[in-house]
Amino acid sequence: MFWKDLVLTKFKNGFRILNEKNLDDKFFVIDDVKLNIGDEFRVGPNGYFEHIGNPNKLIENFVKEEIA
Repeated sequence: MFWKDLVLTKFKNGFRILNEKNLDDKFFVIDDVKLNIGDEFRVGPNGYFEHIGNPNKLIENFVKEEIA
């Protein structure tokens, strides 16, 4: 899914993604994106979020290999 018209609003302890059409909508949720606990993203040179991995999955796979 490609989202348009989103604004990344930075505040003291983090950031929030808001809809550009209604910046006062504090309950805006991107709910059709599949995210897993531990997923890490960075903002790439093109300004888009890039999924860089999930350390939880790496550790889980490492443990499985050690046991086997």
